[in-house]
Amino acid sequence: MVDWLGIALGGVAGAWMRFFVTNRINAIWNKNFPLATFLINITGAFFLGFLYAAVRPHNVLDMWLRNSIGVGFIGAYTTFSTMMYETMTLFGRKQIKIMGVYLVASLVVGLLGAFIGASI
Repeated sequence: MVDWLGIALGGVAGAWMRFFVTNRINAIWNKNFPLATFLINITGAFFLGFLYAAVRPHNVLDMWLRNSIGVGFIGAYTTFSTMMYETMTLFGRKQIKIMGVYLVASLVVGLLGAFIGASI
């Protein structure tokens, strides 16, 4: 029961944070490249890498933190489905170069962010 509550509360906070960050970035960024989702996913990858390296599951509290923050907060903060929707939108607009850069950069920089986060 405690795990579910932590994941639920983390999910609420992560979804709110994604909404807040997306609105802030989109208010100043009006280019075709979906910067808000890109930055959210990269920072999420970094923090998840950091969390899983920093908090080893040695006891119940460690597992609760990993689940609440990793599954709950970061799971709701990052958004693969929005990334795929934005990719399809770019494809539909025939912005193939931007779409390719977005997909490759999301993968490469996301992996790099997770690696750096886990290495700190």
